[in-house]
Amino acid sequence: MRLLLLLSILYSSLWSSRLDEEIRLNIGNESTTVKSLYSMNGNHPLWIGHAKNLNQLREILQTPYYNYKNKLFKQDIIDQYSYLLNDNMNLDENTEELYKLEMALTNSYIDLANFIVKSDVDWDNVSNRLKELKESKDIKANWEMVRKKSPSIKRLFDALANEDIEALYKSLTPLKRRHQALINALQKYQNMYDIKKVRYGKDLKLGDDDPRISSIKKRLAISGDFPQKEFYSDTFDNQLKSAIAQYKKRFNLEQNGLIDKIIIYYLNKPMNLLIKDIVTNLDKLKVFPNKFPSEVIIVNIPEFRMNYYKNSYPVLSMNAVVGRDARPTPIFASTMTYLVLNPTWNIPENLVRRDLIPTLQENPDYMKEHHINVYSGWGKKSKRIKNFSVSKLLPYKDSGTIPYRFVQTPGDDNALGRVKFMFPNKYSVYLHDTDNKDLLTRRYRVYSSGCMRLQHPFQLLDMLKPRLSISSSKVDKYLASKKTKHVRFKKKLPVQTVYFTVFERDGLTFFRKDVYGYDKIIQEEAKEELEIFVPQVKMQEDYDSSLF
Repeated sequence: MRLLLLLSILYSSLWSSRLDEEIRLNIGNESTTVKSLYSMNGNHPLWIGHAKNLNQLREILQTPYYNYKNKLFKQDIIDQYSYLLNDNMNLDENTEELYKLEMALTNSYIDLANFIVKSDVDWDNVSNRLKELKESKDIKANWEMVRKKSPSIKRLFDALANEDIEALYKSLTPLKRRHQALINALQKYQNMYDIKKVRYGKDLKLGDDDPRISSIKKRLAISGDFPQKEFYSDTFDNQLKSAIAQYKKRFNLEQNGLIDKIIIYYLNKPMNLLIKDIVTNLDKLKVFPNKFPSEVIIVNIPEFRMNYYKNSYPVLSMNAVVGRDARPTPIFASTMTYLVLNPTWNIPENLVRRDLIPTLQENPDYMKEHHINVYSGWGKKSKRIKNFSVSKLLPYKDSGTIPYRFVQTPGDDNALGRVKFMFPNKYSVYLHDTDNKDLLTRRYRVYSSGCMRLQHPFQLLDMLKPRLSISSSKVDKYLASKKTKHVRFKKKLPVQTVYFTVFERDGLTFFRKDVYGYDKIIQEEAKEELEIFVPQVKMQEDYDSSLF
């Protein structure tokens, strides 16, 4: 960080009438926001003569917490003319230069506020590209982005008048705890020096001795997964085993106890790519609410995990299956209002086309085996059709409204399991139990058509019982009956799906795969290339990428 220029305190008595005149003559060429700010100040300077605000701004511009992309924000112009601010400056002779400095500071002040609120990503283009996936790949990518407005002129002016512009910037920062964790991760990875590539070779296990092991320990020590030491042995010991397990956990790699080609690949991953991922997740904070409710269920899609928060801390966490990349789980907020015990499953028309028809063509007994009944239409008078043939569906394989309703009866083999948690939304997705528990133990849990299947739904049900309109004993009674029962909430519960590929857990930084490709789109729609510091990775002479 550049050293902050120490400015002499400039008293209001030194304000130049000629600078006031320069502002009045030229302010018409500035933006509406700039003109409004000066109008509120009687077209007097906002910075020249106000050393506290000026020094605050210059320091904040170099603070990663706010300017995490190290964007210029006219700091070159500010540096160019700041030499004028000294005890012997001649306000009359340097009016034009001081005006340029004044405007650079004001525009920098406004631009940083807008960056904190919106970042430099073109979110309109991101939204449009997500919509275009429907035409190009038949993917319905839904993301209800929270679009925030720039701070009002009054808020900008009041912060200057109160000489506390950092309080304004801090109030604009979204999801502060998550933001701070990402800033900490960004600075940590920007400061990882002297990272050497690890050679590929045979797989290594506990007890092995190999010259590569000391370099692996050094590499893991740099990332904080292994203790810093003066000497690193060539033995695969228990301390290294724990470090390897932790590193694999952070990157969602297979926990096989080995140093294999996969972990070497990740250890050698260019640091600039990890830094870019962290920055992208800082950008994404801008299109979520500035603050989540203190009690909320959050499903992080790339993490394949659900967390139930109370007083902003997780009280229940479990694996979740989310939508596959061709049928992504939407990103949105809703409110859980009721649940269904022993649910039936009305198979959506798109799944009848995509899944059921091909399945019935291969196995005509599939509906019988999985207790699926078919009815003529959706009305109250619709009748069950016995001996249904897939041939009746073939005319609707590609288009047209299917005149049949397919319903899977309640039971342990129902695709929704024994309970589903309902938060009404236009996407018809919800949280639910599942008959296929095996999927919840896999590392990449992207198998659904948009809904989210839970690993321990009855643990969530137990926590939600105080919110229900019936007693806990009645809930258990209805479950045992295996009959469908809708139960409303006395108190609603917010639900939010999110898309964070970098996050903090247990004081560690975790990285996850960009399963839907959204991060890539966001990175491509940033208005400027990153100017953040990226460390250089040294290449060893015997590194051979062909081994992977």
